[in-house]
Amino acid sequence: MKFFTVTWDDDAHDELARLWTKNPRIRQEITNASDEIDRLLAIDPLSLGEASSPRTREFVVPPLKVLYFVSEADRIARVLYVKLWPD
Repeated sequence: MKFFTVTWDDDAHDELARLWTKNPRIRQEITNASDEIDRLLAIDPLSLGEASSPRTREFVVPPLKVLYFVSEADRIARVLYVKLWPD
């Protein structure tokens, strides 16, 4: 099985850190969700969630929702945006 490399845009990574810092009661859940997002995107990012545009997809691992882009040719899944879900 060929895996995808998972990367996070700087803005998405910064937002994840902000969410973690501002929500001490759910820090472990945020950590677990971001780890699961990385794991799932590495395996098969095109089967997750739903298309939000021709080039991006989004999916939820509570308490996080991510928007990401997949480059099949490069085997890269890039997280573009993260937020708490539901808002």
